[in-house]
Amino acid sequence: MSVDEQVREAPSEPSALPSRRSLLKLGGAAALGAGAWALAACETSTSSPGTTASAAGENSVLDKWISSKTAKLGVDLTFPPIQFKDSSGKPSGYQMELTEAMMADLGVTPQYVEIPFGQLFAGLVANKFDMMGISATILPSRALKGLFSSFPVFYESIVVLLKPGSKIAAASQLNANGTKIAVLQGSSQEFSSKGLFPSATFSPFAGVADAVNEVATGRAEGVVLSEFDVDDSKKAHPDLKILPGPPLWVDANTYLMPLGDYKLQAWVNNWLRYNATHQRLVSSWKKWLGPGLQKYNLTTYGVGPGAEPELVQV
Repeated sequence: MSVDEQVREAPSEPSALPSRRSLLKLGGAAALGAGAWALAACETSTSSPGTTASAAGENSVLDKWISSKTAKLGVDLTFPPIQFKDSSGKPSGYQMELTEAMMADLGVTPQYVEIPFGQLFAGLVANKFDMMGISATILPSRALKGLFSSFPVFYESIVVLLKPGSKIAAASQLNANGTKIAVLQGSSQEFSSKGLFPSATFSPFAGVADAVNEVATGRAEGVVLSEFDVDDSKKAHPDLKILPGPPLWVDANTYLMPLGDYKLQAWVNNWLRYNATHQRLVSSWKKWLGPGLQKYNLTTYGVGPGAEPELVQV
């Protein structure tokens, strides 16, 4: 099924906002465009000794992993059901299931370096670990600090929770002077929401729970957050209202590795593409995200064989 065909299955957004079709096509094009850029870089770029791995693959992290049989991965395991620790303390969730499977296929043992999400990017630059073992939204600013895989690990639908008694009925109504919106500080939601709702006032918070509480107490009109934060937020505050309609937008998220390490990127790309072709990414998405999304009838997307967003029925 094409991206256009998938988008037709849900109603369009208000005309004042970018259409979901354009956002999804942009996301898919960005992922594929990144791959084309990376291929061009592989063919033409060079690097100085001791800086980044060259296009030919010298000093690739991949070679170090194969030689040492270990991989040091930076993670933040506080985002269920994407990545978290189970009752025994073992890394679990959609993301960690894929990461551990990828390491197993390579024949290496992952060693996790736990760092708060916002510090992972600086940690990669400082060589505190070899690669991010979890995914991040492919913000251009982040691509200055590392090399993203050109194949997504997951697509993240962005939604709005409204305060009890809110009169907001469409996303376009949030773009108004005096409207206060809570967001997670430093997140892609904060970055993109400011462009989508330029007239609104934003209140960033260090944690999702704090941002949600701001709305639950009526101090903010709504909170912009990921689809996988909805279930826990609604459990804590049942009176919050989900803004009806399709997602505000859909973000691509994937692994981030050292700048210039195209050999590692090529292997990770291949692993993700192979497993997406075999529907592993979609089936795992249903397994981990399905129960929490189904009860709220949210629209969600898995990663299709060609890296495109694939509408998932949960």
